Amino acid sequence: MQHKAPQSDITLPPSDELFDKPTLVARHPNFLSESRLQWAVRHRATNGLAGVVFETRGGELLIHEPGFLRWFLGLEGRGKPRALRTRRRNSRA
Repeated sequence: MQHKAPQSDITLPPSDELFDKPTLVARHPNFLSESRLQWAVRHRATNGLAGVVFETRGGELLIHEPGFLRWFLGLEGRGKPRALRTRRRNSRA
């Protein structure tokens, strides 16, 4: 009788692209802060980051760097709320 491993719907990225929060901040100190990253990870279910944050069995959060940077720079996964507010404000004037 063969034993099969349980199937998972999660596709993991390469391990060299996964970093914990302090390491990711250290890799990008010019535009990431610990508090900014903490907010983004805490709200991942609603802000579009759910697919790039992974929780280990030990409870540590690992972030897929390329996916996070695409989200952070506004290239995918989120709208531009500030730009929308500015457009609405200008249209009223």
